[in-house]
Amino acid sequence: MGTYVFDQTWERERDRLAALEDLYDGPSLHRLAALGVSAGWRCLEVGCGAGSVARWLAGRVGPTGHVLATDTDPRFAEGHGLANLDVRRHDVLVDPLEPATHDLVHARAVLEHIPQRGQALERMVAATRPGGWVVVEDFDIGGPMTLATARYYPPEHTGLAERLGRALERLFADSGVDAGLGQRLPAMLTDAGLVDVAAEIHAPVLPGGVQGFFPLTLRRLRPRLVATGLLDDGEVDLVLDLLDQPAFRYVPNFMVIAWGRRPPG
Repeated sequence: MGTYVFDQTWERERDRLAALEDLYDGPSLHRLAALGVSAGWRCLEVGCGAGSVARWLAGRVGPTGHVLATDTDPRFAEGHGLANLDVRRHDVLVDPLEPATHDLVHARAVLEHIPQRGQALERMVAATRPGGWVVVEDFDIGGPMTLATARYYPPEHTGLAERLGRALERLFADSGVDAGLGQRLPAMLTDAGLVDVAAEIHAPVLPGGVQGFFPLTLRRLRPRLVATGLLDDGEVDLVLDLLDQPAFRYVPNFMVIAWGRRPPG
């Protein structure tokens, strides 16, 4: 499916995915509810991770609806005990998807990891029924966004924050990840033939002292961050120390949520 930079076998990968859900589920679920997800809907969750969105969707659509949650490694979403939720090992680029079936297709932090992201989106749109919704979320990291996130660090650490952002951008680019895909999502949805396209940005300001998504991500990527040559071990230690201080405030990443509707008829 793509070059995924996070090893699913890491002993804390479930924790990292659960922390991502804690951080970004609020805006995701708010948008899905606003689009009208309700009883009887058929939903497809692509790249389901630890499964929180899929479980929420199963609760919304009820016994008359159905949710298909897919991932190339679905181990963290299995064992849910919900009759209307099917978790399946599946590659969105090559494995079959029933066409024009789903009222909603959703993917978060997935397309950025797929080099053939346009093809993946086309397959998601094809799986959506006419009049149904496609919702895609991806990060916008690097470039001018590095400067934007650095502004939330203490002034004496702005340069460090900028180097961290550039190191993340370099690491992702070298791995085939499009770190700035979020900014281009509305155009991608429009080019894929969707209508009523809109988007919003979620940028939480977080306190330190919590081993959440961003600290766990940096700990997992630490060797590769240092290998970029843009940060050294001491600077990574300093960032992790800042993130461990309750009085510290920071913005981890900008997440773009974009949505569009497959034309009726």
